Amino acid sequence: MSIKAIDLEKAARELGFLKINQRGGHARWKYLDVRATTIPIHGDDDVGDWLAHEILEQLGITEEELLELL
Repeated sequence: MSIKAIDLEKAARELGFLKINQRGGHARWKYLDVRATTIPIHGDDDVGDWLAHEILEQLGITEEELLELL
């Protein structure tokens, strides 16, 4: 499944994560508990499958739940 960074950012926002920092092409998102993730922002490119899976795991959701949020 191809996932865009903008979709991951939208999901993070919907889940209550806050963007706390962005340097260059990487945005750091943090939740009120200890969860946090970094989402690469590289234009309209897809996030690699492995990295997208890791980010979804850090957000605490599955690909199916991501699709429901979008």
